[in-house]
Amino acid sequence: MMLFLDRRREGRSGLSRVLRAAALAAGIAIPATLTYTLTREHAQALADAEQRAANTARTLAQHAERTFETVDTYLRAVSSLVGAREVGVPTQALHAALREQFARTRLTNIMVIDRDGQSIVEAVAFPPRPLDVHDRDYFQALRDHSSSGLVVGQPITGRLSNKLLLPVARRIDNPDGSFAGVVQALIDPEAFRGVYDGIDNGPDSAVSLWRVDGTMLVRAPWAPEMIGRNYATGSNYRLHVPIRDERPFWSPATTDAIERVFAFGFLDGYPIYVSAAIARASALAGWHKSAVAQGGVAGGLTAVLVTALLLLARELERRQTADERTRASEARLRASEERLALALDAGSDGLWDCDLATGAAWSSDRWWRMLGYEPGELGSHAHTWRVLLHPEDAPHAERALTEHLEGRAAAYECEHRLRRKDGGWAWVLTRGRVVARGLDGAPLRFVGTQIDISARKAAEGQIAHMARHDALTDLPNRALFQERLAHKLAEVHRYGGSCAVMSLDLDKFKLVNDTLGHPAGDALLREVAERLRSALRVEDTVARLGGDEFAVLLAGADEPVSVGLLAEHLIAAVRAPFPFGDQRMEVGLSVGTALAPIHGLDGEALFKRADLALYRAKAEGRNTHRVYEAAMDEAAAERRTLECDLHRAIEGGELTLHYQPQVTTEGGELVGFEALVRWRHPERGLLPPGAFISLAEETGLILPLGEWVLRAACREAARWERPLKVAVNLSPRQFQQADLPERVLAVLTETSLSPTRLELEVTESVLINDKARALGILRRLKAFGVSISMDDFGTGYSSLATLQAFPFDRIKIDRSFVGNVEESPQAAAIVRAVLGLGRSLGMGVVAEGVETTAQMRFLVSEACDEVQGYLVGKPQPIERFADAVRTGAIAASSGAATAA
Repeated sequence: MMLFLDRRREGRSGLSRVLRAAALAAGIAIPATLTYTLTREHAQALADAEQRAANTARTLAQHAERTFETVDTYLRAVSSLVGAREVGVPTQALHAALREQFARTRLTNIMVIDRDGQSIVEAVAFPPRPLDVHDRDYFQALRDHSSSGLVVGQPITGRLSNKLLLPVARRIDNPDGSFAGVVQALIDPEAFRGVYDGIDNGPDSAVSLWRVDGTMLVRAPWAPEMIGRNYATGSNYRLHVPIRDERPFWSPATTDAIERVFAFGFLDGYPIYVSAAIARASALAGWHKSAVAQGGVAGGLTAVLVTALLLLARELERRQTADERTRASEARLRASEERLALALDAGSDGLWDCDLATGAAWSSDRWWRMLGYEPGELGSHAHTWRVLLHPEDAPHAERALTEHLEGRAAAYECEHRLRRKDGGWAWVLTRGRVVARGLDGAPLRFVGTQIDISARKAAEGQIAHMARHDALTDLPNRALFQERLAHKLAEVHRYGGSCAVMSLDLDKFKLVNDTLGHPAGDALLREVAERLRSALRVEDTVARLGGDEFAVLLAGADEPVSVGLLAEHLIAAVRAPFPFGDQRMEVGLSVGTALAPIHGLDGEALFKRADLALYRAKAEGRNTHRVYEAAMDEAAAERRTLECDLHRAIEGGELTLHYQPQVTTEGGELVGFEALVRWRHPERGLLPPGAFISLAEETGLILPLGEWVLRAACREAARWERPLKVAVNLSPRQFQQADLPERVLAVLTETSLSPTRLELEVTESVLINDKARALGILRRLKAFGVSISMDDFGTGYSSLATLQAFPFDRIKIDRSFVGNVEESPQAAAIVRAVLGLGRSLGMGVVAEGVETTAQMRFLVSEACDEVQGYLVGKPQPIERFADAVRTGAIAASSGAATAA
């Protein structure tokens, strides 16, 4: 247009036609641009609503899954506690146990229902209030289907509470698999409404909790007339729920025909799903306001611009000549119009206009203020832009500018940084184009926009950092560690040198989580990360791989000795106590190291070998360091094989029990047996506990193994003619189960063994780390009537404090003292002291490991209550002791009589 104005001498009529054409073009271009922009914003608003609905459904599904998982855990515990009740514990004892479970929950009630639908015990009242649920859908489903898991019933109005409740139930089976009844909990919908009411996705939006068959359980906003209705016939359910489709979709609602975007979130393992719905009107409310505002501005601008161009054309037609002053005024008007049009085109935050011949420039007030300057505070010149440009961004910014000025690019567009007045850097997106060229094609005038994109760049940087770093400790994560390891190994392969990979694992970290809670565990992990980072060089890398696992990449490892010293330094740093409020947390650190190139240059293989060395360190006492050796591969393979075999043994009946008798020193009367597990391995033969118990402890298999031993021993003892005791050892890992007393009670109920005939043997280690928690479990066990004995007494460092904290029924003197009473006066003195201590505290004393007549004679002379050992009888299958079980006398007890 400028070029045509410069040639106005060619004739008034030609220029008038050009201006009229420009008015027509402006009248079309501005509305078209506005239509395109609004169309994109409309699509984006709908896409944002879809994402918001999906995020809401996913988050609420996780909340619901945690809620039902917690309730299911309590129902499983109660189901295990109740078992078959033909010979069960008294109803009041069951009520007490139920009440203890209920106290930990936010449920309305927990009840046990018999096979006829009648309540037999409940948590909130004793005796139970009459209640008949035989006609309820969840009771009938559990009664008729033995494979049912957790069942969520139709919302009901409680017959006892008169409140709307959600029933949740599990089946209880008799030992023969027949239906014995159900255990049910009642959930107050307020537990969900409190969360759902806080979600604001706009008017006519809703979130709902559904049963998988299409029955609505909870809704926000609250609509009681909809609760309990089934909507499975609607297309939203039929097309999406059966296939667990979580993708958002637009559809009229089944309930009120309002068009919404729907998203479903399905719970893993439970017949429940969550829906989030956002009304189309709510999703587009912001867009409607923006469209009205932009339409008004664009309409007004179009009218002004078209009117101005038409008036100018008319004026040019009226005038035959014009002086330079009029032409300059017209040029300024056109420049202003071009700036405004470009601003509307790009939606810019700042405008600029540069005379390329002189470098003189004009910048809008907003352009200056986004950098912290007042308008005019710096010179308006192209040189100012180059001075503010970040040195690292200058090459590509200048290159893009040159390409556009030379006509090789249609427009100039570049993201770069400019220095702010406060010294910081602002990321901007600069767009521009040449709007005037000379007759020779040289660019004369350059106009454009500048948008502040600092927030977007910061978000992108944060996302990139989060993708490669651990969220809790801000250490590199596994992906970044492997990337750096691969780079370092490639460097070693190409240029020589060395490096080392250290695999680190915290010892006793789980105990911190179990005793002090996950906030304490998180605080400890952050402090461990800081200590490890402080102990390493800048060129080294420490990463958190997950849980309590860390890894270290040493950039140089020329001397294995120096690597070992560093490992000891890391162990010492982590071993120092960690303060947490008024508590002190203590953990250890085990370290395994593999060296490159000595142990290979493949990253995966090197890391695996570091893990093998770590396992060796843990197996040899923990809190120590080991370097990979080739023999560790064979040991790891052997361990994996043995672990798989042990899994099979527990499930496949390869375990068996041997029993060692316990007799009185006065008269040799048989008082009971200690049950000791053996493994009949199909290839290795009969294995003693020492061959596999430590492996079971490390892998967690000790929990099912220990429960199997307890159940088998109680089942065997229940068949004995005489009421002899049976002693079973408990592992420290079993004490980490909060419901251990209920598990023991469930086994006693299942096997019909009186609690007074069961003796549980524990060592001091179960009390060392969390004495209050362990003592609480022991007291609950003793309240059931179970006897508790301290095993291996005297071998720990807190035996006397432990005896003071808990009234044990019996003390078992460790065989290391009993075996030396003949040769060691000190051992004899210790045994004598323990016997006196037992008499003073009113606790029975059992001497373990009695193998000679002289040892027996000493124990008789010191009035020891009971003995156990090879002199009395070796551990053997119970069939070998059939006569002793029947008569109460054992042949080996003659040694006791002789000693007496």
